[in-house]
Amino acid sequence: MRSFRGIVWGTALLAAIAAPAMAQEAGASFEQQQYEACLSLINDNAEAAYEEGLAWRAQGGGWPAMHCIALSQVALEQYGIAARRLETTAEGAIVATDATRAIILGQAGDAWLAAEEAANAERAFRRGRDFGPDDAGLALGVAEAAALQENWELAEEAASDAMRLDAGLARSWRVRAEARLQRGDLDGAASDIEQALARDDENIETLVLRGRINDARRLQEG
Repeated sequence: MRSFRGIVWGTALLAAIAAPAMAQEAGASFEQQQYEACLSLINDNAEAAYEEGLAWRAQGGGWPAMHCIALSQVALEQYGIAARRLETTAEGAIVATDATRAIILGQAGDAWLAAEEAANAERAFRRGRDFGPDDAGLALGVAEAAALQENWELAEEAASDAMRLDAGLARSWRVRAEARLQRGDLDGAASDIEQALARDDENIETLVLRGRINDARRLQEG
C-alpha cells in the first residue's frame, strides 16, 4: 500500500533544522558539518557512513551520530534494527527541536513499514505527532499503518486528519477511499478516489482501487 520514502526522507530539511539544536553544543559549526557530511555519504557508501557514524558516536557525537548510524542501516536494508535505533535517537535527542524529533520518528515509522511491522510503525508515527501535530505526513503514516492492520476506522480517521492538514496529498484520499470501501461506504469511497485521481491520475494503486470500488457499486446495485 505504501512506498517506502527512503533514507533521504527529510534529510536535507533535517540537516537544516538541526542547526539550532546543535548550536547549543560546543563546536556546533564543526558538528553540523560533520552531521551533514555523514548524511550525504549514506547515498554513496552506506557501509562507510555506518562506520563513520560509529566512530563519531565513540567520540561523543550524540544523537546526530546515532541518527547517521540508523539511516545507514536503513540503506543497508536492516530495517527493523534501524527503526528501533531511530526511535531511540528521537527519544534521546532532548536538545533537538521538536521538528527534528518528529522527522526522525517519521523515518522510524517508514523503516518499520519497510520491515513489515505495521503496529510498530503506527506507534512511531503516533509518537512523532507528539512533536509534530501539524505534520500531514505523520498523520498519513498513522493512516497507512492502520490500514495495513485492517483497522479501517482508525485509517479513515487518520487519513481525514492528514487531509485537513494538507488536502493535496493524493495518498490520503486513496487510504480513506480504501477504508470507506472496507466499511461499506461506497459513495464516500467513490468520491475520495476521484479526489485522489485528481491529484495523481497515473498512480496504479489508485486506478486499481477505483476499479474495485466500481465493482462493489455494481454488485450493490444488483
